Amino acid sequence: MAASPRGRPRMQETADDIVASVLATAGPRVGTPAYSTRSLAELTGLSQSLTSRAVGRIRYPATLEESGGPGAPAADAESLRSDNPLHLVEFRVEFPRISIRFAPVRSRATVRPRLFERRASAVMAALWVSGAAAWSAERTSGPALEPLSETDYVATWVPGEVPWERFLARVSQLLTECERSPAAVPSTLLHQLAVRAGHGLHGVRWVRGNESASEIAPASDSNRVTVAEFPSPGRSERSRWLPRVELSATEQIAVALRKEMTDSGFAPGDRISVSAMSERLGLDPATIRTGMRQLADDGLLVSSERGFRIPQLSGADVIDLYASRLHVGMVILRACAGQPKHRLLPARLALGALDAVAKQGSRTDAGEADLRFQQELAEASGLTQSARSFHALTLRVRMFISILQLDYSPAAERLVSDDRRILAAVMEGRAQEAVRIWRLKQDNAVRHMSALAPDTFDAALWESLSR
Repeated sequence: MAASPRGRPRMQETADDIVASVLATAGPRVGTPAYSTRSLAELTGLSQSLTSRAVGRIRYPATLEESGGPGAPAADAESLRSDNPLHLVEFRVEFPRISIRFAPVRSRATVRPRLFERRASAVMAALWVSGAAAWSAERTSGPALEPLSETDYVATWVPGEVPWERFLARVSQLLTECERSPAAVPSTLLHQLAVRAGHGLHGVRWVRGNESASEIAPASDSNRVTVAEFPSPGRSERSRWLPRVELSATEQIAVALRKEMTDSGFAPGDRISVSAMSERLGLDPATIRTGMRQLADDGLLVSSERGFRIPQLSGADVIDLYASRLHVGMVILRACAGQPKHRLLPARLALGALDAVAKQGSRTDAGEADLRFQQELAEASGLTQSARSFHALTLRVRMFISILQLDYSPAAERLVSDDRRILAAVMEGRAQEAVRIWRLKQDNAVRHMSALAPDTFDAALWESLSR
């Protein structure tokens, strides 16, 4: 992120960071009405003037802004000499270098200036939150990077070679020289940037025309929402507004096991092969074995001299976990109700994603989005230990439900309704109302499971533990 000039109000700096984080993770949906400045102001709780200034400062960073305002050429940027408008054709992050290449186009696409500007702002926002400005302190020697053609229109960042602000200004200017159509900044690029924003953009390798089918499919629909697997607790080191989406090796194993139990029908007592998990996840056997020992310590696997097995479980075990999660959640919601509203921004964004998934995604997507919303509330509570406990309980209850092969996901519409009411109560400081809705939500889930398997789940036990 570019440093702010001396004297700029800190509230504007905070607004810049918040808005950049929202835009960077929007993906192709950045062009929808949900990302207008008015909607962003409502979503973030910022004033519309702060939000509008933030969008302008992100899209046209300090060097451009001070040399004549939005659209003006930067004083220290190279002149552009193309008679044709540009398209963004390559975006590569190869630590410690970022290369963004543009090329002139002769054929013209449909001009949609507002949508183009939203997409351009999303690209700038991804750079804003990447943390690359601090790479100079991290730079290490490595293999030589392949050179780029000198005839192309390229913005390149290498720590210590050009100021970060100049690089941002160069990218902004090149975007300003683009054709003002969505085709100039494709959905596939926006999708990659959104997915990698929490990783500091490491791993982005996008070249126009070379997108794989897996990269194109999620972003082919401009309103498509991609929901990541239930994430680790905590926030990104680069921005407190970005979720930390990396999964540890142990969590990767837990996720893979849950999917195997769902897809392949693993049953209690089945053995889990270390070598098979190593091949599936691409991790070395020692790492897999260490992770599986951790899962055994957490009660998700059984360890013996003969290896690892799926544990034998009962409905009482699941009810026990649900009751524990219910009560930790109550503590979290009471704490959230006393937090300032800006702390709840990630939860509000997660609720927006859930709402979108409920309209377009699958039942599984809705379940993942619901869990992300709940964990964001846990993170917003300010209770570190409770947030960690809540996350661990969530991983365990999902694993146990998978082992018992039950479909416990309620309808997406109910998820959205319950979560919206919980967040509204928390935002208004009505802690007891939030707790009441949370209790009802968990109660409905357990009663649903009890109806599916009355011989497995003891409704009376749940009643005694939950009250």
